Amino acid sequence: MLPAVGADERALAEAVRDFARGLEPRIDSAEAEGRLPADVIRELGRLGVLGMTVPEADGGLGASGVAFALVLEELAAVWGSLAVAVSVNGGIAEGSLVRRGSAEQKREWLPRLMDGSGLGAFALTEPGSGSDAARLRSTAARDGDGWVLNGRKMFVTNLRYAPVVIVLARVGPLDEERPHEGITAFLVPADAGGVTIAAAERKMGLHASDTSALVLEDVRVGAAAVLGPLGKGFGAVAMAGLDGGRIGIAAQAVGIARGALERAGAYALQRRQFGRPIADFQMVRFALARARAEVDAARLLTLRAAWLRDAGRPFTREASEAKLFATEMAQRAARTAVQTMGGYGYMRESAVERFARDARATTIYEGTSEVQRLVIARQLLAA
Repeated sequence: MLPAVGADERALAEAVRDFARGLEPRIDSAEAEGRLPADVIRELGRLGVLGMTVPEADGGLGASGVAFALVLEELAAVWGSLAVAVSVNGGIAEGSLVRRGSAEQKREWLPRLMDGSGLGAFALTEPGSGSDAARLRSTAARDGDGWVLNGRKMFVTNLRYAPVVIVLARVGPLDEERPHEGITAFLVPADAGGVTIAAAERKMGLHASDTSALVLEDVRVGAAAVLGPLGKGFGAVAMAGLDGGRIGIAAQAVGIARGALERAGAYALQRRQFGRPIADFQMVRFALARARAEVDAARLLTLRAAWLRDAGRPFTREASEAKLFATEMAQRAARTAVQTMGGYGYMRESAVERFARDARATTIYEGTSEVQRLVIARQLLAA
């Protein structure tokens, strides 16, 4: 059971590879400024990358999940921050709208997430609920035909670029026995009254990727803001979105690892010690070989999960397997790359140093490695 990668998908990935490599001179300044250049986002929209997972009927390219995974890998092999932004926009925000949005919701929001004028955001995590996301405390109370939302969300990606945020909030009291009941997804315009975007977080890596807190104070939205089934948003929107999002994170991890190893390999060929290139030394060659084998294994796991999703088959376990293996592999590969380059790999001037910092987040967001193990075990041991 191998995923098919067609000529069109390869061509799209190669075009994105060329585009991403052209951005390399701008990465350091953008990372220092802590934001993605607006023209880069617009260009991704023009190229169709921001709408590639959206069906043609809704104005997108209608590309497969396999193609999206390949594109995310190519972006991450050059710039992890950009890959994260594209992954959240196309994988979770647009994906949730495509799966659960009404015709009106799609017409209103999808064009603004595809054309490069903005990027979608997904607000689930709260100060008191991370891995235990079902115990979120944000509330939604009826207000005539609409709703009033209150709460605080943490670690929201793309928030400063988002025209709309998918917010998970609780309708009714928390049931301790069934905490997921009552959770509902809402489409909240970023410019709605009562919405406050807090200062951007200062992170170890992914500096140009926006991560901010969202504060909701008596935010009023209409009845049409409800995305998906009322009271059933935890499974239908949040968990379904995260299943697909984990494939995107796995693809990012593959790209980050590959990018780091490519740079380390080039360095090993030109760096001379003891009268010859360090690539001649077995300890260097074997470390790079092992890491590259793991990169290729992680890619196959990632493409398998994407292929199953494209085929409409269950993929929850396979997505968690891909994310678990790929993200932990990226830690090992980044370490190998830094070690190969020695002191130079540890310096901020080295792209490998940035890859090592960026790789660290992949085992945490959209479900930690520990959560992935729980998901895999639950699927394997289900009665």
